[in-house]
Amino acid sequence: MRTKRVWWLFATLLLLAGCASGPLTKATSFTSYQDFSPGPEGGVDLVWVKMGLRDASRLQRKLAEYDSVVIDEVIVIVEDESLSQAEIDELSHYLVEKIKHKISPYKSVVDQPTKHSLRLSIALSNVETPNPILAVTSSVLPFGLAISTISKVTTGEHTNVGSASIELLVSDAMSGKPLFAAIDRQAGNKDISTMIDSLDDAKDAIDYWVDRLGITMQGWQQP
Repeated sequence: MRTKRVWWLFATLLLLAGCASGPLTKATSFTSYQDFSPGPEGGVDLVWVKMGLRDASRLQRKLAEYDSVVIDEVIVIVEDESLSQAEIDELSHYLVEKIKHKISPYKSVVDQPTKHSLRLSIALSNVETPNPILAVTSSVLPFGLAISTISKVTTGEHTNVGSASIELLVSDAMSGKPLFAAIDRQAGNKDISTMIDSLDDAKDAIDYWVDRLGITMQGWQQP
């Protein structure tokens, strides 16, 4: 039953890709954790930045070109039976609201993107995956298609590489081209692989992570 659940997940992703109109856009240029570099002190663990923007001042100038942000739905991948669908929905909403609060001093959060909008894609997982989740989903899902919340993926289909994590991908909302991505595996005094087993612990960890993300994304403020 668990194997069928996993294959249904990936079959659904492939079907969505095949049915979409227009060409597929691969949203990321990273494919593995090895493509990431250590994050800033006090910030998230791993950071990937588009070639040509890896100087802090260049990235800041690029981000200053955008005045608004669109937030995709959160991808939540959890071990089978660890959280109910209602709890996953609550967790997704909580994470989005926290991120909105964190970035709103710097950028407006909008529902419809313009040519000056960024797009945020988020993945939250308590299973170990061989590669970043957003690297996989972004290459399968067609650009412009909302990413639905995905849940209850069994660990049996994953190799024991990498670790449970929270991921963020920031891209140009109109072109789909990525600007930078961040991955964090810390959750205060708890490991992310266990904190999602409890909704309260998950919210505490999200609070902690959003603060760390804020340190990483201080360059969003207009120079």
